[in-house]
Parts: sequence; C-alpha cells; structure tokens
Amino acid sequence: MSRTYTTTGIILKRRDYQENDRLFCLYTKDFGKIEVVARGTKKITSKLKGYLEPFYLVKLMIAKGKVIDKLANCNSIKCYENLRNDPTLLGFGLINYLAEGTDGLISGHTSQSDKFELLLEALDIMEQEIIKDLPEKKERMQFLANIYFIKLLGLLGYQPEIHRCVLCHKGVLLTKNVFDFSKGGLICEDCKKVCLIEDYIRVSDSVIKLLQLAKEKPLEYFRNLAIEANELNEFNGVGEKLLLINMEKPIKSLEFFSSI
Repeated sequence: MSRTYTTTGIILKRRDYQENDRLFCLYTKDFGKIEVVARGTKKITSKLKGYLEPFYLVKLMIAKGKVIDKLANCNSIKCYENLRNDPTLLGFGLINYLAEGTDGLISGHTSQSDKFELLLEALDIMEQEIIKDLPEKKERMQFLANIYFIKLLGLLGYQPEIHRCVLCHKGVLLTKNVFDFSKGGLICEDCKKVCLIEDYIRVSDSVIKLLQLAKEKPLEYFRNLAIEANELNEFNGVGEKLLLINMEKPIKSLEFFSSI
C-alpha cells in the first residue's frame, strides 16, 4: 500500500504546532476534511510557506503518519487575488465567513466531490463579483455566500423545509409564515396561532421564494437576480441564523463582516 497520496484541496485554517510546525485543516476533493502537519513551515526559509495561506486552492502530496498525516509537497492552483486584495476588506471578510462556515458544517471524511465543487463554484463567482461596482455590494455578496451555505446544507441532508408547514404538512400558500429554527422549517400562520414558538423569524413571501430557488437553481442564477435591499437583509438574517443553528457555536467572522 502506498505511503503517500495526492489530492486537491482548499486550506480552511491553520494553527501553530510545536516549535516550527503548523497544523492545516484542509477540505479536499477526494477525502473530505482532513488535518495534516506541515513540518518547518513557521520558518522563513520554508519552501512550502508561500503556498499555505488560508483559502488557497492547492495540489497536495501527503504522507501517511501513525498519528497524523504529513504534508510532503504542495503547489498553488489559485489564490483568489481579487478577494484577498479587495481594498474595502469585504473580500477578506467573505473568505473568513466561507472558511468558518464550511469548517463548521463539514465533519469527518467523505469521498463525495459535490460539496467541494460547490465551494469552488462559490469562490469563483465571488472572485468575479467582488471587483464590480454593485448596489448594496456588501449585502449582495453576503447573499451569495448564504445561498452557498443553504445549498451546502441541502447536500449534507439538512435542507430546511420551505415548501410545507413542518407541523400540519400543508403546502405553504398563505402569507405571514414564520421560520421556526428549532424545527428546521416554515410554520404557517394557522399553526403559529396554536403553538408556542421560541426561536423564529417572520418571513415574507419573497424570501420564501428565494429559499425555494436556493434549492432548485444553480449558484450562477443568483448573480444578476433583481432583489430589493430589504429582501437581501431579510434573507441574510435567515441564512445567518440557519448557519448558526447547524454549527451550534458562534460565528466569529460575522463580527468582522458586520463591521466593514
């Protein structure tokens, strides 16, 4: 059996490990989320140092270890320069939001590549959109990130119920529906009148439609979709809350993102 393997991956985060080493959390196309140690990468003279920045797309050679696998070689494929060099820091905030959310939702190893390809699609779209002069640019970019997270939740089997009431199971036809985060979907006005809901957001028909489209349409569809500013803000509120509920921990990057 080979003691090394190769794959393509996105660097989600890194942390110091021992005196001269770093641990890298990688989301890979072939093996899902893995952690590897990169020996000597804290040193200025390290040949790998320039290829190991968070959210670089890289080609990896990894050596199997007894306790933890070791990074043997690495080559950069794409570093998403537009997002990194955005002078407003919006791109930097988006990278951190995507990295933290993806890391929080993905757990363990998986050989399925659809989630990895979805992440690359999201990054490619944002890399192109960040250099455009868009109305409500911050809200628009966060909207695209939240569409990505909702689609990722669907691939992970946590797709929120947005077609039927989660209590009475009737189709959602009426206005004044609410999104119940503890039950993972919409509750119609009739059911809300007779039950106690502690963790919910009232959602408009337009946001329900956007949630439904997020399940049905590709990410590319949402790049030029006409959306009012209030709808963007409402949708982003639902998206952030869905991410928070499924991660089950605070989203630190949102603090920086909201301060931009």
